[in-house]
Amino acid sequence: MDWSRAKTIFILTFLLLNIFLAYQLNGKRDASNISLLAEATLQERLSEMNITISADLHDEQLTGTYISGASELSLETMIASEKRNQEVLGIDDEVVTVILKEPYSLINSEPNIGAQVKEFILHHVINGEEYRFSHYDKELSQVYFFQTYEGKKIDNYESGRFALLVQVDEDMQIVMYEQNYLTIQPIHPQGREQEVITSIKAIEKLFNEQLIPPDSIINKVELSYFSFFKPLGEVQVFAPMWNIGVNEQIYYVNAIDGAIQNIQ
Repeated sequence: MDWSRAKTIFILTFLLLNIFLAYQLNGKRDASNISLLAEATLQERLSEMNITISADLHDEQLTGTYISGASELSLETMIASEKRNQEVLGIDDEVVTVILKEPYSLINSEPNIGAQVKEFILHHVINGEEYRFSHYDKELSQVYFFQTYEGKKIDNYESGRFALLVQVDEDMQIVMYEQNYLTIQPIHPQGREQEVITSIKAIEKLFNEQLIPPDSIINKVELSYFSFFKPLGEVQVFAPMWNIGVNEQIYYVNAIDGAIQNIQ
């Protein structure tokens, strides 16, 4: 073998690789500078119209994908076999109703009732770690939770329907709950997760569509999974969405294709 020639080829290969990597780095730096300039311009336009962002923005580059969810049909069996202090009363529309044979006592303190019920869920509800507190309805004595996927909440087209409802009695005891659990599978149209638009880009899309009037307050910015359509058979498809609150109005911006939806 001609070692001198092989050495030359080796050196040239690494030289070309370094040039290519330097070119990519400069391209990313230029794109970053353009993004920062666009963000500065948007902030100026928002300021001119007295539009305030009171919510935390997510500056890091995130990835996401579409997901599908199918109701776990064996949930009733799992509860019956694993939760000895619980009795399944029945299933309606894939929601399992469960009564506690011995009520679970809470501390009589409403401000932290979500945290208290979450503690119960972690130890006494199937896949309890995947649920996140939504709100407490004092009039009905019911505590509501969303299911989550990779820490992001899953919501659907049926306004007011929650994955988990916990019933509390007048003595601040948990006496029953209603649970639906989706088995989640990621859908990768391009074979992998995609970069999603940033939160400031989602706000810009709303602003360009004149959906943010002057003197508005943007009070909520959250990345979640949302579906606007009824399930296809047992399967429902969710898209990563920026959930943006403008005054009293909620908008959803598809984090992959930028399409805008609003929920009344």
